[in-house]
Amino acid sequence: MNFAVTAHDVRSVFGLTGVVHFPRYDAPHSRLNERTALFLSSIGLPNTEWFMARASLRTDDPIDLVSWHGSRGNVPGFYGKWLVLGLFADITLALDPEQGTVFALGEGEEELVYNPIHRDVESLVYALTKFEALRRQLENDDEETEERVDVLRGEITEFDPLPFADENSQWHLAFEEVIDGIW
Repeated sequence: MNFAVTAHDVRSVFGLTGVVHFPRYDAPHSRLNERTALFLSSIGLPNTEWFMARASLRTDDPIDLVSWHGSRGNVPGFYGKWLVLGLFADITLALDPEQGTVFALGEGEEELVYNPIHRDVESLVYALTKFEALRRQLENDDEETEERVDVLRGEITEFDPLPFADENSQWHLAFEEVIDGIW
């Protein structure tokens, strides 16, 4: 399978130690679709102070959503197969292993609230990699920050419209914080 994002792209931005690869195994009650499994095992997920990948080789450290959020209240049944991918700022990102869609999870009054944030893991890694590259560029030259952020927002939206489809998306907040100089 060909991916638009390569392992070299991700490593060149995050370094060798800044990428986590998910082992190819069958977690209880879930099966990753082939494309997602190949991407996570060969290209991996970035792991930084602002995006913490959730992968573990320990069998007593589950990554399924029910184990992750189950102690916080009612987790609807269809979440049972979802896997926790990582933490992005203040939200949990979960993966529907059958469809490959990435969801942003937030706390609701009685149960988790979920919104699709990326069509697949490749889109998530594409956005994370482009975002980190922008952050590094801005550390060295903060001129035209807003224009650079707008260009990147356009590139990400062209690749996958979901990250900016919801006005309350974590991506909108992160980009506004970059413009404001918080990142």
